[in-house]
Amino acid sequence: MTKSITVGFDGSQSSTEAVRWAADQAESRGASLRIITCFQVPVTSAALVGYGYGDALTSIDEATREQVRNVAESTIAGHPGLAVTWDVSSGPPDLVLSDGLESDDLVVVGSSRHEHAAAFWLGNTPRSLIRHSQCPVAVVRGAATGARPERVVVGVDGSTAAVRALDWAGDEADRQHAQLIVVHGWIYPYIELDSHTGRARDLTKVDAACTLDKAIERAAERFATAPTPCLVEASAPSALLETVRDGDLLVLGSRGRGAVSSAIFGSTVNTVLEQSAVPVIVVPPVEDESS
Repeated sequence: MTKSITVGFDGSQSSTEAVRWAADQAESRGASLRIITCFQVPVTSAALVGYGYGDALTSIDEATREQVRNVAESTIAGHPGLAVTWDVSSGPPDLVLSDGLESDDLVVVGSSRHEHAAAFWLGNTPRSLIRHSQCPVAVVRGAATGARPERVVVGVDGSTAAVRALDWAGDEADRQHAQLIVVHGWIYPYIELDSHTGRARDLTKVDAACTLDKAIERAAERFATAPTPCLVEASAPSALLETVRDGDLLVLGSRGRGAVSSAIFGSTVNTVLEQSAVPVIVVPPVEDESS
């Protein structure tokens, strides 16, 4: 059970939606909510020249505190029974947001709808959080649905990262009384020239089906929600993005602090974060897997 949810707020529309989603989640989970805003001091700004560094810092801090206080008060008004706290920091957002979190907490950030080069900013907060956080990270895009998803969609590839993601997704599906959709994407990367390559392609599909079957067996044994298998002939990101729909929650696993090199949980996480239209939960590794 999630004890605490921390959400980042920077005044943008995406972060406002992240706060709303996080508040709904906290209320449904019986968790507390912490809203954090991080600001940066414009070192070469005219304000610093005119008022001095201390005055400029105080001015920025006061304006930021008023902004986040208003958001916190609005959140409390919409969720009267929810325990809400807020704070302002001048530190790096990824470090501030992840500080003091435990494995059963949840940290939430917003994301823009920009893709490719325009999404470069993602490296500064969500991706860094995913690499360093001890707890799951939720990246929320746009006007996300409420606390209860219709379906929980999870990507698997046979790795330990996939097992962690499956377990988190299965628990969430049970808690939310939602459908559990287990997705595995596969591709045969060669041109079929003759019967031999055709058989090789068939074997690749059989291997993919076995990977999915193992995940389904695990889910069926552990969770009350009956899992639905989804084998898609496509790259891992395409398989996941083609499967999700409005109202879903998408779950992936991460290798965390080390090099990101898994077949599904390396570049796939980046691609999904840039393109997903639904909230994405990235589940971190356990401590002994992140070294």
